[in-house]
Amino acid sequence: MIGQVLESFINLVHHDHVRIRTRSWYLFFRFVKHLRAQVGNVAETIIQSISDLLPIKAEVPSDDADDDMSSDETDNSADAVFNAQLYLFEAIGCVSSTSTTPAEKQAMYARSVMNPLFADMEQHLPRAKSGDAQAVLQVHHIIMALGTLAHGFSDWTPGVQTSNQRPPPAKVVSDEFARAAEAILIALNALNASSDIRAACRSAFSRLLGVLGSAVLPQLPEWIGGLLSQSSSKDEMAMFLRLLDQVVFGFKTEISDVLNALLTPLLQRVFGGLREPISGTDDEIQLAELRREYLTFLGVILNNDLGGVLVSETNQGFFEELLGSILGLAIEVEPDSGNLPASKIAFSLLTKMATVWGGPDVATISANPATLGTPSPAIPGFDQLILIDRFHSTCWQVMANEQFRPSADAQTRQVLNEIAGLEQAIYLKTGERFIHHLQSTLFPQLGINGDDFLRSMTTSTDKKTFAKYLQTLKEHKSKS
Repeated sequence: MIGQVLESFINLVHHDHVRIRTRSWYLFFRFVKHLRAQVGNVAETIIQSISDLLPIKAEVPSDDADDDMSSDETDNSADAVFNAQLYLFEAIGCVSSTSTTPAEKQAMYARSVMNPLFADMEQHLPRAKSGDAQAVLQVHHIIMALGTLAHGFSDWTPGVQTSNQRPPPAKVVSDEFARAAEAILIALNALNASSDIRAACRSAFSRLLGVLGSAVLPQLPEWIGGLLSQSSSKDEMAMFLRLLDQVVFGFKTEISDVLNALLTPLLQRVFGGLREPISGTDDEIQLAELRREYLTFLGVILNNDLGGVLVSETNQGFFEELLGSILGLAIEVEPDSGNLPASKIAFSLLTKMATVWGGPDVATISANPATLGTPSPAIPGFDQLILIDRFHSTCWQVMANEQFRPSADAQTRQVLNEIAGLEQAIYLKTGERFIHHLQSTLFPQLGINGDDFLRSMTTSTDKKTFAKYLQTLKEHKSKS
């Protein structure tokens, strides 16, 4: 029965009518994806039967292409045909990578599809480098096809475990896709001024993760160098940082050395995007997204016990700039700035830093709080110079901002909750030293004796309770 359906599909995917043909490509992919275990034994026959449909023929849209074209015309466009053609590459990946197919055969199937693509890319790359639009588009399509083939072989995602997700393939198969990664990187290095090429390479990179596994790590500096070029938009940087979150989380036990080497140049590129002047609403939205992804990326590093790379000998010269950027984003809480979500993440990140580098707790937060001893931070001076002098000061720089009104909206209250959490984290790590600092500096400035402040800070096991006290204190000071 399956054989008869396959035979019918082979006829349909070659149909004379373009819409029937391209729709059949998608349906064929769906069919073999669901029945891949049953059709793996005829993978070679399937590949040979559709091999004539695999050559890519990119066509640059004509200048008079109309956005209002009919659905018939849209479905027949070269771009639509190519998007449908990608389903054939993914279908081949599915049927070639069944568990019953020997790894050597899987590698052979991958090689038989990729070698013509490599040759095609090599032929078009010189013209693409000289600015030929058709050649650039051809290279773009080849990169997309390689990434889609990889996704067909394995949809495994680093750090994610699901019941229906296939594991990474055997090394002999991964080695074939390592060649694909090298070819894509060559194209990226040559054409990274093109946003379309960068987008195709970013898509391919995300899909190659599933077949390369940790073998992708030594290539990371090259991917970063190509995908975060001088012409990369803030949006591109944000999307790539999301990808790197996945890589760091998935390979946390293996990535330390690579991350240590690439961190400073990576963040310097991101800082370039953060500092670019804003022009228009879209730019503001992209900047807000980049800020959030940048802070989230640092959080992923800390949450996966990789914080040592931030203060390593390689990166310690950059740490002050890094810390300054986090503090700078934390204090930008004006409602019209669009930065409140980033401020919340920044304060949460500062709390995590306090936890990681503040040493053991020397105080407790409970109904009967106690101080236990002298601060012993992991980084000398971190308790006073960073936690008290800078982190605590940042909290109250925000609290003193007249535009910071926690009663006005939920986002501002979320920032206040994180401020409360940071103040309590500082207390846990510094104990009596922090209390003395509050009594000698903050309380006199606020004109309070501080008993209620200290009682709430040291006994509120839920930071939201302490945050409510801080909100009441701020409202009271605003009225007085």
